[in-house]
Amino acid sequence: MRTTEQDKRTRYKGICPECGRELWICKSIFMEMGINQGAGRCLQCKTFLSIQFNEEKQEMELTKFEGGSSNESIGGDLQ
Repeated sequence: MRTTEQDKRTRYKGICPECGRELWICKSIFMEMGINQGAGRCLQCKTFLSIQFNEEKQEMELTKFEGGSSNESIGGDLQ
């Protein structure tokens, strides 16, 4: 019998600046260590996004990543 553990980390709201989809994102290991920078793709429009945690609002701030094309295979999907 195989069991899967449920991820119980806190998720923070972020809004994709391209399509407006609401995304719920956990802090990365780097964010937990104090490096407030992450990256990933929107699940809906696949835009590559830069992610920063806004401590005051307790939300993720998402901006379109300007460093590469949308066809690059870097970055994971945001959930």
